[in-house]
Amino acid sequence: MRHEARIKMGYYPTPPVVERVRSFLRFPTENANVLDPCCGEGLALKRLTEGANATTYGIEPDAYRAEQARGLLDHVLKCGYEDAVVSTDAFSCLFLNPPYDWTSGGGEEGNERKEKSFLKATGRYLQPDGALVYVVPQHRVTEDVAKVLSYRFEQFSPYRFPDQEYERFRQIVLFGKRKGRSALDNETLDRLGAIPGEDLEAIPLLEKPVYDLPASPEVRLFRSLRIDEEDLERELGSSPLWSRLREYSDRKSTSAGRPPLPLHSGHLGLLLASGYLDGVVGEGEDRHVVRGKVGKVTHREEEYDGNVLVERETETYRVSIKLLKRDGEIVWEANVSPLKGRFGEMRSLKKRVMGSRYRA
Repeated sequence: MRHEARIKMGYYPTPPVVERVRSFLRFPTENANVLDPCCGEGLALKRLTEGANATTYGIEPDAYRAEQARGLLDHVLKCGYEDAVVSTDAFSCLFLNPPYDWTSGGGEEGNERKEKSFLKATGRYLQPDGALVYVVPQHRVTEDVAKVLSYRFEQFSPYRFPDQEYERFRQIVLFGKRKGRSALDNETLDRLGAIPGEDLEAIPLLEKPVYDLPASPEVRLFRSLRIDEEDLERELGSSPLWSRLREYSDRKSTSAGRPPLPLHSGHLGLLLASGYLDGVVGEGEDRHVVRGKVGKVTHREEEYDGNVLVERETETYRVSIKLLKRDGEIVWEANVSPLKGRFGEMRSLKKRVMGSRYRA
């Protein structure tokens, strides 16, 4: 199961048990915020809240599944729960079906199960009296997980999946309510610790809900610490500041102006090498194209120092400038090193290309 979890990035869509889970929950007439911190494509949370006065929030690190979830849920973050900033005590229901894997990709020694890490990290988002829906393999309700549950939650109801779904991963649904004040309950801890060995009842479809969800306060924080390139592009597209920046940085609307002193060969070489003077120059028969570029050249030398072969590498930057006439003839080509100041070789070039673009 672990190798399959790696391939699927820990993603296991919740089967049609969601309708039975929904029958345990009574939504308020006011708005209820519902969070799924590993929402996948968003289908489970969509079904859980369908027809209710609810605002849905999902977190999903996979780009494709996050995009699918955005078509079904009200708010979706494309990141892991570790990179999400979320308001605490702000959700009426926490639907938690965490990945079935280890946190750091290693073995059992020195690592933590994601079933536990998700529970510890996201339980604080649930408001007091809010309902926890915890979907995990039955044997993963270990002693350390039971301690987290008994410290923060109460009024537990454990059920296994229906027969066909239960056979594969032996998943259970554990309902609970967030305590008003966290405190360890040893009696509850013992009862939770016995779950892995119990023969649980299959989750029924209730006619009367058991857990009343409280109305939710405003969610003031729900954002990712990571910058999503697509979201950033959309935001910049509507930014007046970005429009002004494009306007001022448009090369067509700028001019270098007339230099205060005549250009010498070194200045001309730098301008040509930078590409600032690239393009069509001159008129009539003297019309031509100029192209300048800078490339890095690596020189390797070998010599023996006694019995030891010493290899040395030096790097220099070479300026290459070409002129192309109207008939396709390359009339001049220069390779000079600006680092050595050898712009004297370009004087003949200066005479040939002294069009209006190069005059001081």
